[in-house]
Amino acid sequence: MIPSLAPLFTGPLAAFEEKLQLRSHPQTDLSADLFFQPETFSAFVDELLARYKTDERLALVSLWSKWYFSTFLAPVMAANLLLQRDLPLALDDVGLELGDDARPHALHLRDAGQPLPECSAFERFRTLIEQHLEPVIDTLASVSRASPRLFWSNAGNTFEFVTTRIDLHPLANSDSTLPAWEILSARLRPDGRRNPLFAPVRYHDIGEDEPQRLRRICCIRYRLPGVGYCSSCPLDECKRQDQDA
Repeated sequence: MIPSLAPLFTGPLAAFEEKLQLRSHPQTDLSADLFFQPETFSAFVDELLARYKTDERLALVSLWSKWYFSTFLAPVMAANLLLQRDLPLALDDVGLELGDDARPHALHLRDAGQPLPECSAFERFRTLIEQHLEPVIDTLASVSRASPRLFWSNAGNTFEFVTTRIDLHPLANSDSTLPAWEILSARLRPDGRRNPLFAPVRYHDIGEDEPQRLRRICCIRYRLPGVGYCSSCPLDECKRQDQDA
């Protein structure tokens, strides 16, 4: 755990205290900028396919990306929104620790970051979006031969869910997550480019106390043997399966 981030790891974020670490010397992790080179990551995916005994390359890369984003987005976003801390997330500043099962276990950071200056929502998340998510997703799309939209949807789904969890944190106030909601509700970035994190989920009134949360794009994890549909699957087949259960 990074000591300056310790106040975050309570309530809805209690399980994330080991997901961000400071890089050690000598380094014991994988350099993220090298790991996410297309040739290196493609070889890693080949090993994953053999490990999981499947030829569903696209579905497996999609599922692995969900594991990856879920590893670090919660503590990174909480540091940004609750502690006003800008963490060093550019790929060449980050190391990746994998578990024995090849799942992402933690990110190792160059340092504990800097205080965020007064800035706009897109400026405060610029390093995360432009220097981490963009290059990672470019590689995921290249290696899987899928549209980047699939992986932005996976990242956006986690980004949105994490925002709802941070709203429940003891350190949060009514304004804490406004920058994150601004990102999620903006079709375009300030420079006019499309915002790939725009509206990754929708909420459908089904006549119950809580609306149904649905992704806009299916993550296709159901193609993997024994995995099934996710809880926010938008596919009609998934809805029919729930109705028949």
